[in-house]
Amino acid sequence: MTEKGFGGESGHRAEPSNIIDAIDRVRRKHGIETRGEHNRSLDWDNPDDRTLVREKFTDASGEAILPGFGPEGLGGNARDDCGNPHPFLCDNCGHTVEFGRTCSQSVCSRCGVAWVRDMAIKKAAKTRRIRREKEQNTPVNQKEHHLVISLPLTWYYDLAKNGVSLERAQEITKGVVKDVLDELRAQGMCVRHSFRGKNPDGTVSSEEGDLGAWKERLNSDRDFYGDVRDELAWMPHYHCVVVTDHLKVKSDGDGPAVSEQVEEATGWVLHRIEDDSGASLRTDGDMARALTYCLSHADIDVRNGHNRSAVWEVGSFQGDIIKSSSRFTAWDTDLEWADGVVRRLAKQLLGIRNGTSDCGAILPAVDDPDELARRILEELYPEDDEERDRVNTDAVLHHVSQGNIDVDVSTNSGGGGSVSVTSAWGQSIGPNGFGSSLPDARGAGSYSGGEPNGVRALPVEDEQPDDVDDDCECGGTHDHDHDDADLELRSTTSNDSGGRDEDENCDGKLIPLGEARNRGLLDDDDWCANAPHVDEAREADREWPDDLQPWRTSTPTKTIAIG
Repeated sequence: MTEKGFGGESGHRAEPSNIIDAIDRVRRKHGIETRGEHNRSLDWDNPDDRTLVREKFTDASGEAILPGFGPEGLGGNARDDCGNPHPFLCDNCGHTVEFGRTCSQSVCSRCGVAWVRDMAIKKAAKTRRIRREKEQNTPVNQKEHHLVISLPLTWYYDLAKNGVSLERAQEITKGVVKDVLDELRAQGMCVRHSFRGKNPDGTVSSEEGDLGAWKERLNSDRDFYGDVRDELAWMPHYHCVVVTDHLKVKSDGDGPAVSEQVEEATGWVLHRIEDDSGASLRTDGDMARALTYCLSHADIDVRNGHNRSAVWEVGSFQGDIIKSSSRFTAWDTDLEWADGVVRRLAKQLLGIRNGTSDCGAILPAVDDPDELARRILEELYPEDDEERDRVNTDAVLHHVSQGNIDVDVSTNSGGGGSVSVTSAWGQSIGPNGFGSSLPDARGAGSYSGGEPNGVRALPVEDEQPDDVDDDCECGGTHDHDHDDADLELRSTTSNDSGGRDEDENCDGKLIPLGEARNRGLLDDDDWCANAPHVDEAREADREWPDDLQPWRTSTPTKTIAIG
């Protein structure tokens, strides 16, 4: 792709005047004053001002709740059988474990945390694929950023004064936020938060250091109204985890920063979260952490009897809408990576331990999978830079995921502190070892639909209008009871491998006991002779009745968490 073709997508081209115009167009449409000082006439830190604006809305029924709290604001299981145990066994080694039925609904007190985890896996995988696709199609490196967009309280006051309902005000605001991200040439995920923590004096607390407070609220059995809601201040804002070559919000030496100009003219604040060195999200792992945190207290709208998450896939790239384009569909390896990383983060961020439907995980859960792939290539071709450059890192990860090569890493950070590469048969790989080449790894390298050999994208979801909340828990426009459920482990074990030794590596899948019976595994002499944990499987078969109710879900994959 030429510089000319790429130039229209570069974040360097973002103009503050276009952002200001997008905001002012809405104000003019509703006859609202656009003078800068007017934007500061009300203060979010003043609880009386917040109350004034909330009461100004003629219909304020659009206020959201947090994950894990039911439609009435009270946590409770969304289905009577939520949590009932069901036996599973590995179709390779015979290892057994019990999983609890879950309803997969964001509002369920038992399943809300798992919903956050699974949504984070899905969105982290998608964001990684967006970054990879943009990197392959542009001449510059693409970076992941965490941007927070906050609005002046007068924005909502003016809309309410003009007869706009809270629900409609939120829709209008979401549209402007998307316009802002489009001008910044930023693609990725956008999450609305209606609340921030409230200080004892009624002021709004800082978001820094509030991880523990949100985790406690998410995992509590507390009521929302009359309890959790009372310690929160209403202050809608938007967290955006996005990809672009340059997020132009700070000054680049050519005049005032975009954020300063926008805030001066409109009161809107564009704040890029970054560390002391100026980096925002250094790795895909940092991106997954930010998404998991943001989703832990994302808005859940419960209007009209449906649960809709305020999470949107935003932006377009060269005419491709992120939501509907097959170009940006997560690959198997993206999902496998995200599954491992988010589950590793889940205890710290969400307060849950995790397992997987794989009896033994293959792809290491590292923060920087591209760096891991580069380290693997250095082990495979230590003296051949040209050969390393010819191999696509996605293809390397695919071969690791498929078990064609085995990798051990000494740490989860980056690509691993020490990377040891062996073949699937335990033999050394290198210039003098077995399997010194990486068969079928060189893909076309074309990211106009091409993929490395053997690496496939998952099917594209049905296209939806861009103005629909596209992250309903059922994949449509709302969440509802359904039999395709999440899974949750009920057994607690000494480690995340379900009681097996940490160094065991099994490529099997955990399947419902009923499926194992239908397949005749326990009657297969060869299978029994080769399954090291066959005694566990036989014991489960004896314990559970012959008329065991079937597991009401599609094939369980990796959406499993230890309770």
